[in-house]
Amino acid sequence: MQFKPRPDRRHDSTGPANVKSAAAAPAGATIHPIGVQAVVHALRAAAEMAGFAPSILDSQPWRWRLTGNTLALYLDRACIDHDVDVDGRLAIISCGAALHHARIALAAAGWRLTMNRRPDPADPDRLASLRLEERSLAEPAGAALMSSIPLRRTDRTPVTGVPIAAAQLKAVTSAVRAEETSLHVLYPDEVLELARVASGGLPVPSGSGDRSIGVGPAGLADGRGATFALLYGHTDEPEDWLRAGEALSAGWLTATAAGVSVLPLSAAVEVLATRQAVQIMIGCVGYPYLLLRLGHATMPPSGPRRARAAQVIDRR
Repeated sequence: MQFKPRPDRRHDSTGPANVKSAAAAPAGATIHPIGVQAVVHALRAAAEMAGFAPSILDSQPWRWRLTGNTLALYLDRACIDHDVDVDGRLAIISCGAALHHARIALAAAGWRLTMNRRPDPADPDRLASLRLEERSLAEPAGAALMSSIPLRRTDRTPVTGVPIAAAQLKAVTSAVRAEETSLHVLYPDEVLELARVASGGLPVPSGSGDRSIGVGPAGLADGRGATFALLYGHTDEPEDWLRAGEALSAGWLTATAAGVSVLPLSAAVEVLATRQAVQIMIGCVGYPYLLLRLGHATMPPSGPRRARAAQVIDRR
């Protein structure tokens, strides 16, 4: 099966904080002039909000550069653990989650922006740039997701009770698709096969491994009421990994708002051989990026799993 390449969208503006012309502003919206101090404050606040984003091994493999009214996101290769993340895909997925958190923070504050992914082919570590354009009323969708950012956490406890409702799964799936990524919900026999693949053909052990994005195959054995879904896309380039991170953030925040717990698992996609096995197992619908375990939260989220980390923000 061949996949058609996605059209080049390096200069597209996507997501809930898309740039819109003044003519496209909602009727009655108040447009505020952009002051230098307001811009700097908004961009720094957005970068700081990204400190809540999930990342592989809690590494936060990104840094920010603030220049004028533009905030650029960079991959910090020094933070990549190549024993776990051989090709850096999980690090870039992590960066995508941070990017989405920043986008949501700006949208919730009413900022309209232009976003470019992978804007400079000569600088592959520059993953995206956000340029503020104007400010109007906050977007309700952005405000709703914003309230979930400090509540989001990784739930490693076993899932109990009945599986999540169809409406909850649909909401998470829709949030993922809005970021041009997809979810493939696994059947029970596919979950067992995935566990076998992730463990290298060995019996699935009890207990749980530990990654911030991703745990070992044991996570597949925890909770009979769990729903497992594979985050995937139709191409497999760094820009796709970045979008997958944005989709992960969008789906996770939507799940948090709906009272659904999320546990990301990466063991089955960390190396090429197992990724290919997973791709064949799901019928080659796309390239697998990450597995998600969804279920009913064992307790109401009362706060983040960890404190927001201070962000590295260069000022130019």
